Amino acid sequence: MFRCSEVAERASLLIDGELGPWQRFNMKLHLAMCRGCRAFIEQMRITRDLTRAAVASEDQHIGPEIEAALALRRARSIGKT
Repeated sequence: MFRCSEVAERASLLIDGELGPWQRFNMKLHLAMCRGCRAFIEQMRITRDLTRAAVASEDQHIGPEIEAALALRRARSIGKT
């Protein structure tokens, strides 16, 4: 069975279906027992799906709400340095 660090290293391969049967089995075994890694993999899947949807979307316009949130986030990150 893989350790958490090994799951993190192979997360993209699992999500993209690029693991061999033995590695996939070891990943699934670890995920069955590790809530943190399950959450990590789910977050990776959501990120991948949202990224694909954004790229595929014909509407590339960023609304004012998103622009304001990004500006606030930039301002906060500048203040931390």
